[in-house]
Amino acid sequence: GGAGAARGGGGGGGTHGLEQMAAKGTSQRAFLEVCAGDRQQHEAEAAEYARLSDFVRAKHAQLGLAGADLAALDDEGRELAKELYEADPSAAAQGACRTEAPAPLALGRLVIELDAGAAPKAVANFVALCEGGKVGKASGKPLHYAGVPVHRAQKGFVLQGGDVVKGDGSAGDSIYGGKFNDDKKALTKKHQTVGVVGMANKGKNTNTSQFYVTLAPALKQCDGKHVVIGQVVNDEGLAMLGKINTDIATEGGSPKVPLFVGACGLLPRNA
Repeated sequence: GGAGAARGGGGGGGTHGLEQMAAKGTSQRAFLEVCAGDRQQHEAEAAEYARLSDFVRAKHAQLGLAGADLAALDDEGRELAKELYEADPSAAAQGACRTEAPAPLALGRLVIELDAGAAPKAVANFVALCEGGKVGKASGKPLHYAGVPVHRAQKGFVLQGGDVVKGDGSAGDSIYGGKFNDDKKALTKKHQTVGVVGMANKGKNTNTSQFYVTLAPALKQCDGKHVVIGQVVNDEGLAMLGKINTDIATEGGSPKVPLFVGACGLLPRNA
């Protein structure tokens, strides 16, 4: 069963000290890049392009190519470089090459204003997952959103991802070692607009790494059941959510093309 983005709620946790610390600090902003397509194929094509780029950089002079930068060569120059690469036994032994860089998979970037005052426990976990570097005590998996699938895109409802354990919405982990309690204050926040960010759960006090972003306004069925941690504030991000809802999301929730998190992290406080 998946972590439903419209189930459960309630609970709390001993977060008073964290809450006081969060209240003193200014707001934090995190970013998540949403990518669409086949990540493994993209990585393979990028490696093929890098091989030819390195070859041109190292041998352009002796091969009579117009310059050291593959991207700056004209079509004829790039094709010639490919032929020379394939005719060079030591180069060709490294694997296939390609003349064009693969198109970037990133659809855009969500900039999320985080509310640590209302959700200190959940925000601290979300920030850690955006920044990476920790390993889950419960799962042994890296606690990092980068590369993790956005497994659900349900039209008129939510975008959901962040299952760092299985990638399919059936699991998750946290900096607290598995499930953690709800921030009570954050349960009172409403889902009034597109771009509300909250923690997916399987009922009361079952938060992990999975998060959702609303694709429609007035999702009252989520109110009181989920810890709301923030709001998408950038125009690019909100436009992208609209495009995902129109072009990629389905009624059943399986995205039409694979989605995953690309680069992610925390923005400087003045950004």
